[in-house]
Amino acid sequence: MVDQHALVDERIGLLGDPHADLQWRGLAVRNLARVGIRQIHVLGDFGFLSSGSPLERERLRLLTKQLTSRNAFMYVTGGNHEGYPTLHRRYPLDEWGYRRLSRRIIWLPRGWRGATAAGTVVASLGGANSISRGRRNQTVSGHVAAWHPEEQITEEDLEALGSDPVDVLLGHDAPFSRALKRHVTRQRRFWTRDGIAYAAAGQAMFHRGVVQVQPKLVLSGHYHRYLDTNLLLRPLGHSTTTVRSVILDRNRTAHSVGILNVEALEIDVRPRLSPGLRRQRN
Repeated sequence: MVDQHALVDERIGLLGDPHADLQWRGLAVRNLARVGIRQIHVLGDFGFLSSGSPLERERLRLLTKQLTSRNAFMYVTGGNHEGYPTLHRRYPLDEWGYRRLSRRIIWLPRGWRGATAAGTVVASLGGANSISRGRRNQTVSGHVAAWHPEEQITEEDLEALGSDPVDVLLGHDAPFSRALKRHVTRQRRFWTRDGIAYAAAGQAMFHRGVVQVQPKLVLSGHYHRYLDTNLLLRPLGHSTTTVRSVILDRNRTAHSVGILNVEALEIDVRPRLSPGLRRQRN
């Protein structure tokens, strides 16, 4: 048998953190389908799976119906606000390592790799450490409430990712960069010292994955801010390389939906691609 989900389309859709926002998600799927996108990748904080309640199952059914009507498939790179115990209990791994939430929604394993027909390689490394770990006792804006240790990137995940180079790396966390550090520093007053250290440790694990596979482009969510920047990698035994890091914003913001031309490594994140729903920032 052939792994049908390892074939990556030449153009794929990208969604920043959806946070279980069914209305926004449906509009995003519609907007992408209008321009011919049939393969949509979620960059973490999918949020539609927490306890496995009947309401959650109904929302997954509605999302599957939306995708089916557009002949689209959705691939999830896991984030930190996910119901990992429910995911593992209700949706066992298939022979390829996928967890199938429905016939149209596929949860990617950490370390997954796919490729276009022309051979451009795309990989996925989900997970991130919650800076709010000490406060995870209530659900806010679609975030899964409880903290789960499965959110952390492990040594086994990095081993599964491997060290063969890739062209594109999909993640929830993002690699270290000066621009991202400036953004994170401005938010430090909102968090505890322990939370900041825990989140930084998780980012360091993701950055190790980036160094391992040396992608030309990294696509992320998690930081609730649109950011497009370059960073230099200096891996031991290799020459210095430039990596482009693009972080999409969260649901209901202007830079939360993108289209990637995989072969050209060009990304379109025009605000008009995002659904016509806007959240006021504070």
